[in-house]
Formats: sequence, structure tokens, C-alpha cells
Amino acid sequence: MNVSREPVDVSAVIINFNGGRKLLSCVDALAGQTVALREIIIVDNGSTDDSLNTVESRHPDVRSLRLGENRGLPAARNAGLAAARSRYVLLIDNDIYLRPECTEALLRAQHAEQATVTCPRIVLLPDGNLVQTDGAENHFLGVMSLRHPATPADAAREERVEVNSAIGACYLLDRQAVLDAGSFDALYFFYLEDLEFSLRLRGLGHRFVFESRAIALHDRGSGTPGLSFRGTGDYPLRRAYLTMRNRLQTVFIHYRWRTLIVLSPALLLYELASFAYCLRRGWPAEWARAWSWLWCHRGDITERRRRIQRSRKLADADILSGGSIPFSEGLLQSRLQRAFAGGLSTLLNGYWRLVKVLLR
Repeated sequence: MNVSREPVDVSAVIINFNGGRKLLSCVDALAGQTVALREIIIVDNGSTDDSLNTVESRHPDVRSLRLGENRGLPAARNAGLAAARSRYVLLIDNDIYLRPECTEALLRAQHAEQATVTCPRIVLLPDGNLVQTDGAENHFLGVMSLRHPATPADAAREERVEVNSAIGACYLLDRQAVLDAGSFDALYFFYLEDLEFSLRLRGLGHRFVFESRAIALHDRGSGTPGLSFRGTGDYPLRRAYLTMRNRLQTVFIHYRWRTLIVLSPALLLYELASFAYCLRRGWPAEWARAWSWLWCHRGDITERRRRIQRSRKLADADILSGGSIPFSEGLLQSRLQRAFAGGLSTLLNGYWRLVKVLLR
């Protein structure tokens, strides 16, 4: 494939916060795509390092949008969507490096499938041969399930298939459709904002498509201090709090009343298990903070629920899925914890299979 002389109607929007050399590698990869992008925009969330200045000196044609403070991922993505001048926006984190043909493959799938969101195969670095995810699904417990995680990339099947969700690290969006749907919810700040986005757009009837020929490399590194967890060391308390808080508000905002009633035994049992785990890890304050935040923001949550439920087109049964409960690598620290989690997953998934038919 040869690089197009005329730019395609795609704006790349990179979200950056202290990206260091990763940001430059991300921009270099975008500049080397087999199709020329109309523009590259960096939305900087109040970085204190020199990453943005380094890119601007190497790539003077890159547009920079400095927010001056860390407003969170959803707010930064919304700023990028507002600034973009193309029909399609490639939203990408600063630690994602696209293979040269990635944008072209995403754009081809977007056109062919008339999708609103098209996501690539994300492969982990430094391994280079381990799939992180091939799109995702919306688990009925209010979390996101990755498709084909830890699958060897050289053995993963090639496919273009409709999915119900996608992680926010990288995807191609129809800009106007996303703006009309309300963009990203800034109330989430960090974690599960991509789940909320997926549930909202799928509920409106928008299509999400996964394209395996589009490959994005995810340089995990150490991640964002105080938020990221890479399977070892202390689990960040702020991550635990935000994950619990955002999972609960997602359930309360997006699940229809019938769904909440039918799934209440499973949701309650999962919440009790979460509380017991928090006690075991010394996190009861984070669990309590999550519920307290929900109470303090009950007006915001109620308003969002009313607005979203009025416009829904698909039933919960069409956009939620079952399967094993997804846990972060390294979160379960003992054989006993893993055995308990496996038993809980089997029990709750069995309940889901029994009651799913009632959610249409």
C-alpha cells in the first residue's frame, strides 16, 4: 500500500498527560500511516514534562490544545472532538503506536460496515505478540469484558465483526454522530468512561465494529502514576475508588428498571463480594466514598438517566453480555481468592443465562 497524496478525511486526536518519549513515538507512527491524515491534534491535560515541546519541535504541523490542568479523559476527548475538522476522528492515547496500515484498515471497515465506531486489534508491548483486546463487550455486572485477551497475536484469527464495546485507548469515530450522542461524559474523569460511552451509543442503535487487520501497539510501561496498575505492586487506592464509583453510576444510569429488578440478586451479591474484598485489602473507606459520591451526585445521575432512557432504541439484552467476571491481572492475590472469584463468576453467569430472556 502506498501513502495517499491527498489526505483522507481523518483527524487524529491524541490525549496526553506527561507522555514523555511515548508521545513522540505516537506522533511518529501517525505520520507514517499508509494514508495521510488531515491533521494531528494533541490535547494536553496539564502536563508538567517536556513531551509536548519535544513533539512541536519535531512536528511543527501538529496542532496543540493545552488545557492547563488535568480535566480527565472524557473532557480532554471532548475538547479534541470539538477542535477536529474532519468527518472522522481517530482518538488515541499517547502510549499507542499504530502499525502503518492501521488507519487505512479502520477507515475501510468504517465505510464498509457503516459503523459509528471502529476499533483495532490492540497488541501489548514490550511483548509484541500478545493481544490485549479485540474490541470488548459490556458485562451485565457493569464492567467491560475484553475479547481474546492474552491470545498470541500470530495465532489470533482475522475477522471483521460487530462488537458491543471498545476500550478508549484507540478507535475511529464518526465525529458528528458522536457529538449528536453527547460525546463523552465528563462526570467519569477516569476509568469506565469508555464503557459508559459504549453503552450509550449502542443503546441508541449505533454500530461498533472490530477490524483485526488494523493493529495498534500498546506500550504499557508504568502507566499513569497513582492510577495505573500493571499486575504487581500496590493497587492504587484512587483507581479502586474511581472504578467502584464509575461502575455503580453506569449501572444506575443505563440499566432499565426491569433490568435493575431482574438482576438485583446478582448485582447485590457482587456488591457484597466487592465490599468483603475491600475489607480484606483495607479499602472500606474507598468503598464508602464511592457510595457517598453517588448520593451527593444523585441529581446528576437522575438527570442523565432520564435523558438516556428516553432516547434508548435497543433492549439491555441486546447490549449486555455474560461470561467470566473480568478482573485486573494481579488483583486476586491468592489461590483462595481466585477460587472464590471463579465460583462467584460461575454462579452469577448461570443466573444471567436464566434471566436474560426477561430483559427484552
